[in-house]
Amino acid sequence: MEVRKLTVGYGAAWVLDQVSLQIGAGEFVGIVGCTGCGKTTLLKAMAGLLEVQDGEILLDGENIFSRRFDRAVLRRKVGMVFQYPEYQLFAQTVEKDVGFGLKYSRLSREEKQERVRWALEQMGFSYEEIKDQSPLSLSGGEKRRVAIAGVLATKPELLMLDEPLAGLDPMAREMFLEFLEGLTGQGVSVVMVSHNVDALAQHAARIIGMKQGKIVMDGSCQEVLGDSRALRMIGLLGSEAAQTAELLRANGVLPGSGLPVTYEALRDEIIGALTGEKGENR
Repeated sequence: MEVRKLTVGYGAAWVLDQVSLQIGAGEFVGIVGCTGCGKTTLLKAMAGLLEVQDGEILLDGENIFSRRFDRAVLRRKVGMVFQYPEYQLFAQTVEKDVGFGLKYSRLSREEKQERVRWALEQMGFSYEEIKDQSPLSLSGGEKRRVAIAGVLATKPELLMLDEPLAGLDPMAREMFLEFLEGLTGQGVSVVMVSHNVDALAQHAARIIGMKQGKIVMDGSCQEVLGDSRALRMIGLLGSEAAQTAELLRANGVLPGSGLPVTYEALRDEIIGALTGEKGENR
């Protein structure tokens, strides 16, 4: 997907101002920024859910706002997990809710059932145990996982998620992030808005930083999350590992410059500083 000079406003206020970016096949992209910077609006626009004042969004080279564009293609190829997906649950059973997005697909009944089973299992559920339960009877975290499963069941080529980690326990969160990484290995593109910088540092390959409706940072995790000064300019702190490394450098415990963005990288740097060794000899 390619976004070209996208401008979105509500009334007299611009929420997105001339935003341009490209999402390649199999990319895991994290979007960060303080509340109100335009992250959610950008995802909704990319999903074709908002009117835009100017600009284009191209899906496989076709403008999704063109009158000739088949919106069914957008629904089939792009999946969107909203910030509070559990509020969208409505069916009598979990199986029916997760399978709702497949209602008008050309899949057979058996194929739809297998999709639902697969999606629920990817979110850590036992299909047989949960399929007949009411989604409204589940806990908050379980509702969120069921709602996410409903989007996964459609197997989109581009999966966009707005704060999907909220409400997930640590184990479910890590399993989900590893699953997303696995999807990118199959060519699925993942775009995730999150305030959990540590999760993005560990799993995303690219980070986009936003401020006041503009993209102000775009690069690898190390380039973006290791730049503490630039992150503070957009109202964010780096990963906990980067903050720890910054403190250690300021007190002369660690030499050099640049900030490791994961605890694994920080550990290696500390070991290297203590032993004077580098690379495989650490």
